[in-house]
Amino acid sequence: MRLIKEGGFFIFPLLLCSVVGFAIIIERLIVYRKIMKQPLILWDRPDDIVARLRRHLVTLHTIITISPMLGLLGTVTGLMKSFYLLGIKTVSYNPQEISLGISEALITTAVGLVIAVVATVFYNYFNAVLESYVDAYNAAITALEDE
Repeated sequence: MRLIKEGGFFIFPLLLCSVVGFAIIIERLIVYRKIMKQPLILWDRPDDIVARLRRHLVTLHTIITISPMLGLLGTVTGLMKSFYLLGIKTVSYNPQEISLGISEALITTAVGLVIAVVATVFYNYFNAVLESYVDAYNAAITALEDE
């Protein structure tokens, strides 16, 4: 709760990214586990299966791309807040007020990077598993053609 309070405005889109990313990861894990129990060559419409396995990966990649940018925007606004407070209070300023802007900057940066790192791990996992699944299908088709 403290992160939300101290994260500033850009913590909210970051939270949305994390919730959507988490939902996609869980949904993809379930779908991949269900579909990949059976080899691709045994499915009636393998192209539909591959399309189903690719679903939502673009959204996950978008989350990977925008999360660090949103974190950076939070960094910029947090630092702007700190410099603004330094500028208007040139004679005396409260270090606690200044540190809140710096805290906002660091929190949003960290949250954006954590979201991107976790999403990247799963995105790469899903792509690697999908590629392996399709490669096995292509090898099976080649073997059937050679007979």
